[in-house]
Amino acid sequence: MRNMKAGQVKVWLDQGPAVLLSECDVEGECIALEDFEEDMVLTTERGWVIHLLQTGEMLTVHEETLHNGEMDV
Repeated sequence: MRNMKAGQVKVWLDQGPAVLLSECDVEGECIALEDFEEDMVLTTERGWVIHLLQTGEMLTVHEETLHNGEMDV
């Protein structure tokens, strides 16, 4: 597990720098509304509420989509 803390700046995917605001639960998998059934068991994973510095957006994201700006080649 990564050592991330609120207030740190990370890069989210290719969308630029983001401030980590707080840990949260995010959906484990996307399910289209038309595929949703009442008896489905929804899963969650740990993620982060982030504030994108370039656009001002606030989003909830999966932890593994955050990085230090270094891309694997």
